[in-house]
Amino acid sequence: MTVEISLLLSGISVAFAIFFGISSKSRNERKDAEQETEDRAATHTLLMTKLENIAEDVKEIKRDNREMRSEVQNLRDRVVAVEQSLKSYHKRLDGQKTDQ
Repeated sequence: MTVEISLLLSGISVAFAIFFGISSKSRNERKDAEQETEDRAATHTLLMTKLENIAEDVKEIKRDNREMRSEVQNLRDRVVAVEQSLKSYHKRLDGQKTDQ
């Protein structure tokens, strides 16, 4: 009878050990999955922030490029005006040389 009780207690303790082992394994897997999800969310947030900063930088570069084009166009217009004025000045100079 004592052998049967000790076998019964051994069987029960083995069953509890298996149950607690499986339960702690599933709990650890769940925690690992949650931690992985949190890590991914943090990584995605960081990436989104960096992408937004890059997008803002690209917009700023485009704006600067538009301003630069406008400035270049203004300079072209001024150069054309100076060239026309210079032509007119040369014509007047040539006219004075022939008159003398």
